[in-house]
Amino acid sequence: MRCFLLSVVLMIYWKIKSCLSRVNYLNISLFLFFLMLLPCPSYALDKTNPYLIGRGISDVTGPSYGIQMWGFGRADQLTKGLHIRQRSRAFVIAEAEDPSSRLVFVSADLGSIEHHITLAVIDHLQTRYGGLYTIKNVILSATHTHSGPGGYWHSRLDNNLDGGFYPEHFEVIVSGITKSIVQAHEDLQEGNIYLGKSQIENAGANRSMIAYLENPQKERDLYFGNTPTEMTLLKFVDDSGEIGMLNWFALHPTAMNFYNPLISGDHKGYASLRMEQLQGKRSGLGNNFVAAFAQSDPGDVTPNTNLDNTGPGQTDLETTKIMGERQLEAALEIFELASEPLSGRIKTRQIYVDLSDYHVDDRFTKAGEQTTCPSAYGYSFAGGSTEDGGGHFLFREGMTKQSFVFDLLIGWLTGAPRWTEHVRNCQRPKPILFETGSGKPPLQSQIRSVTLAVVGQLAILALPAEVTTMAGRRLRTALMKELNGVARHIVLAGYSNGYAGYVTTPEEYLVQHYEGGHTLHGRWTLPAYQQIASGLASSLSTGKVIQSNTAYDDWRGKATEAPLYVAKNKTLPKGVAFGDIFLKKREERTLYNNGETVKAEFWSHNPTDNYRTGNNYLRVEHKTQEGWKTIATDGDWNTTVRWRSEDDFMVATLKWVIPMNIDAGEYRIIHLGYDPQDIEFKGISSLIKVQ
Repeated sequence: MRCFLLSVVLMIYWKIKSCLSRVNYLNISLFLFFLMLLPCPSYALDKTNPYLIGRGISDVTGPSYGIQMWGFGRADQLTKGLHIRQRSRAFVIAEAEDPSSRLVFVSADLGSIEHHITLAVIDHLQTRYGGLYTIKNVILSATHTHSGPGGYWHSRLDNNLDGGFYPEHFEVIVSGITKSIVQAHEDLQEGNIYLGKSQIENAGANRSMIAYLENPQKERDLYFGNTPTEMTLLKFVDDSGEIGMLNWFALHPTAMNFYNPLISGDHKGYASLRMEQLQGKRSGLGNNFVAAFAQSDPGDVTPNTNLDNTGPGQTDLETTKIMGERQLEAALEIFELASEPLSGRIKTRQIYVDLSDYHVDDRFTKAGEQTTCPSAYGYSFAGGSTEDGGGHFLFREGMTKQSFVFDLLIGWLTGAPRWTEHVRNCQRPKPILFETGSGKPPLQSQIRSVTLAVVGQLAILALPAEVTTMAGRRLRTALMKELNGVARHIVLAGYSNGYAGYVTTPEEYLVQHYEGGHTLHGRWTLPAYQQIASGLASSLSTGKVIQSNTAYDDWRGKATEAPLYVAKNKTLPKGVAFGDIFLKKREERTLYNNGETVKAEFWSHNPTDNYRTGNNYLRVEHKTQEGWKTIATDGDWNTTVRWRSEDDFMVATLKWVIPMNIDAGEYRIIHLGYDPQDIEFKGISSLIKVQ
């Protein structure tokens, strides 16, 4: 009864909240939050057509010190510590009547999913489960955080422009994702999946309006805004209650900017962590509730709403939290109201396509038959997105003329091959920075994997790309037309099973903003994906099997491997040991108030030297009658660990922001690590008294 009343209240609240003053809005929000913490009764499952559902979560945190971070392309942006851990969140859905019909969907806190990750994960799954899981029914999606380390791509470059390839990092990601899927597989049980939707109109702004306005006025008038604002959410329920949540919403994880050296899941990682904590307490599941805030089609959508790499917060940390809270608030409301049960078969279609020379019909180009191009990066790619920063000062958005001087300079500095005349003509008006698609083998794979999955009335189009707002709208329209009633809801899951840059509309491509400069396969990339997706949809609606003779060019075992960063000095000064308090800057303060920040420094060791994941570098402990109790770890939002070199010796600075609602009492901060001999050490801070 409580859940029914809450749903009614939330429904009314959702309709009138825009009319409320901020004070009343906050008061009602707090009332609803505490109401939600009350326990719900057990659910009675709908047995008419239940699914088997399972969820899992695992750590995929990358090397925390000395590795170039993924996303902004800055060689000077190296990891120096950890804010919140990177996680892989997995869901397995199967038909109860035919368990072999199933789908795996993973949302991982990574910048991208290199296709070799997908292949390696499937290999591991097939070792365990035979042919149950294949490229046809496994979708691995990245949240696209720009605050994680790179170095997990099987590079074909020898100049380290992409940060190199670290096999240890790759294997940790593969094993972590596999572990989350295995957990979900072992967790399979009868349950129901409920779908809900809502609009979030205050999260994100279009960062490429000049390009967006190139789309026809008549087409733009069909839509309310210039960004995708819809969140689609799935609620997973078994006979014990609510066990998980998966949603898709389009927003670039660039709130943590290119000055940030700490690993973070950005706003989506924050929202996932907070919902898991809230729902875990509410449901009694503790850490077993899995909440995935997956990525959609945010190609031109930025969280930096001031459009100058800032805002709406005063700092990048504040912006991350604000955007995470806005998605969290919407997800909690949709989660309570979600009432449309998914019902029906699970069907999947997947195809490999070579986009270096793919023929696209006039039906999709509206300009006669056209072909895509071998991959190439434009000058505007190097200029970066002005609104999110990170570009090179020599380049800017909107460059459409090739420069002989730039070409000589780029070739001399990087050793990159000169573009061919065919590629230049195909890619016009893009001035080519790097041409990566026409070699034998090419410097970048030209084979792309596209998957279309249907679960009941929901269709999921998994693309290996960043799709802009209008491009996403055209893809959905094409899909809905071809599905012909097979599905009523469509989700675009970008950054899935590979990464192939951006997808802009042909009109947006012509002005060569950052997104157009990073649309690798030329002007007709979007029509190509529309044609591919429509073919998959037609196959699903008619039941015909779609086939392709294209195979992926597996590069495992061929890439040049790089060693992980190792500290210059593996010893410590005489008289100190690993884990000792760093006396040089020791703070003698012991009394603190709620909301203040506690800092403790320890002699440490480079965490990348003995790299592993799933461990913990920090614990905050509370002294109770039963002994010391852990209340926070290095995966919490209010803690950070940062390493630095002191005369080639490593020092770790641990910080804890004391929560406002914490009890008065005695606390301490623990630093954990591994010394050069891979033996765990432990450091303990001075006593912290919260008054």
